[in-house]
Amino acid sequence: MTPPTTSGQHPAQGAVVDRDLELARLRARLQRLAARHAAERPPPPDPFAFETVSTPHGPALRRVETVRVPSAIAEADPTGPGTVFLDTETTGLAGGTGTYVFLVGLATWTTGRTLAVTQYFLGDLGAEAAFLHAVREAVAEARELVTFNGRAFDLPLLETRYLLARASWWGAELPHQDLYTVARALWRGRAADCRLATLEAALLGLDRGDDLPGALVPQVYFRYLRTRDAGPLPRIFRHNRWDLVALAGLHARAAALLDGPDPRHDPLEWMGAGRWLERREPDRSARFYEAALHAGLPVTLEPGVAWRLGWLWRRAGRVAEARALWAQTVARTERPPLRLLIDLAKLHEHHARDYGAALDLTRAALAAAEAWELAGDDLLNGLERRAHRLSRRLARGTPPVATQVRASRG
Repeated sequence: MTPPTTSGQHPAQGAVVDRDLELARLRARLQRLAARHAAERPPPPDPFAFETVSTPHGPALRRVETVRVPSAIAEADPTGPGTVFLDTETTGLAGGTGTYVFLVGLATWTTGRTLAVTQYFLGDLGAEAAFLHAVREAVAEARELVTFNGRAFDLPLLETRYLLARASWWGAELPHQDLYTVARALWRGRAADCRLATLEAALLGLDRGDDLPGALVPQVYFRYLRTRDAGPLPRIFRHNRWDLVALAGLHARAAALLDGPDPRHDPLEWMGAGRWLERREPDRSARFYEAALHAGLPVTLEPGVAWRLGWLWRRAGRVAEARALWAQTVARTERPPLRLLIDLAKLHEHHARDYGAALDLTRAALAAAEAWELAGDDLLNGLERRAHRLSRRLARGTPPVATQVRASRG
């Protein structure tokens, strides 16, 4: 039997005690080193100046800042009070119940032609009810909401989140202008496409630099939820702020453009304004089309604009002016649009009673439709019947249809 040690403990027990003491000393030393290192190195600055907003569902997070916009935007006439620009950042583009809105950016013009930007952030998915409540309170006094493609994406996705949270949806009651629809009419001739980044560069001269691509925004947010590392998040907020600045700038430019043909704008924009106003305010639309034609458009666009302007004049009772415009356009155009040939033939037949000119134009339309394969059987058959009718009328010297009707009634 092994005798006990002087401490009264078995040697194996003493070895365990000594090892535990050594580990405790090592932990203490590491803690002292870590504390000393933290004291020597200042804490990293908080990348956000978050405010907490009290709601019945708990606190919500928001950031508020004033953004001085570039001169190209500041020179445009900003919108009056009550207009709120909205842009969201989401966890995906597919929509549906599995997609969250985690950032809502709101912007309004200030008196100094700067933008007051407020961004609401969903820092934790469990705080969505508070987040949505804060956003609803923020837009409560708005008179109009302006988005870019919000009708198809931002607002339906927000509505879904409010529905799932069993919260009242405010979007149905607030007047909404989707600038994407306006942009497609106004500027599709000025830019390669109608994406927001393309339009802001082409029309406002904005350069985002190393802006975070929108496709990477969900990835950065998910990384934050996993690691709670807020370091990369400022890039999301800057991306959202850029979207709001571009949205406000394009909205101001659109408003200035639609006020009337202005030398500051390109004739292509006047053409776009005419297209946007065509069904809304035909008289103003005609003025834009006329200004665009007088200013000089590319030869490929001029016949189409002349055709649209002629239709507006015709509806307004200016038939002779429409016929003259279309005749001039056909005379100087190598390949007049098929619709222009057909409509001018109708004016010659029914209004000018110039059956010879009507027949020539109908035959030209037939040849164009057959050569360019632009028409179906119904249109070709209609043109052939028109040509046959006009040929018989010219051969027989038949009086106009309207004269026959009057004679029968007499």
